[in-house]
Amino acid sequence: MLPGYTEDLAQSSTAVDEPTRETATTEPLTERAVRAQVASVARAARAQSGNGGVLQVVHGAKRVGWAAYELQRNASQLVQGVAKPPYVTTGPLDSLESRKLAEGVQYQVLYDRSALALPPQLDITTKLVAQGEQARVIHVAPTKLIMVDNEIALMPLTVSENTVESAVVVRSSAMLAALGRIFEDMWRFAAPFTAAHDLSGQDMQPTEEERWILSLLASGATDDTIGRLMGFSARTAHRRVRELIARLGVETRFQAGMQAVKLGWL
Repeated sequence: MLPGYTEDLAQSSTAVDEPTRETATTEPLTERAVRAQVASVARAARAQSGNGGVLQVVHGAKRVGWAAYELQRNASQLVQGVAKPPYVTTGPLDSLESRKLAEGVQYQVLYDRSALALPPQLDITTKLVAQGEQARVIHVAPTKLIMVDNEIALMPLTVSENTVESAVVVRSSAMLAALGRIFEDMWRFAAPFTAAHDLSGQDMQPTEEERWILSLLASGATDDTIGRLMGFSARTAHRRVRELIARLGVETRFQAGMQAVKLGWL
């Protein structure tokens, strides 16, 4: 994913795809074709590695998918991602993640709640978490994102209802550093992934009393203060707060307040 690779892809794709252009529109991509395209990305990256560019635009859903694959294939330490619809056709990305996790690469993935509302994705995420993925859930993610080893990122530029039409590769720069800080902020405020959660939040609406407790939590009130204002003992207030934190699937009082806001409880 280095400078100039989109232009090289545009050129090399002619050589790779021209003999099969007629059948490409009617037949699914074969594994051989995918490998050829991924290899063309790698060749272009190596050829352009000395140009020192920062931004590179990738056009077309297939090329965006290949870029996402190649970025993760080359990861050596850390992959950070934001997952939300629409999804590009990327090939066996889940199998690739499983292999990279086995190699010791860390994955931190933020899931938009709408992404996990689809049963297949929920099952896949549950499996990947069991293999070592660190996953958290955010109510509404601002964009999709893949960032690798704090050195390079891929994010959408234009999307349609069902696909990512173009994306931008961002290399080491102030922009990449800003993306890293944005990801860290979202990660800090997101709720840990729990497969048992009802991600729609419709069957666990709080009572009016619980809304009052949550609003006091969000304002920074201590358990003693909550108990005094609600007419509880300090021990009862502490227990109720712990129950609400567990119910929301978070770890801290602050996260509980944030998650309640995200769910529309406050």
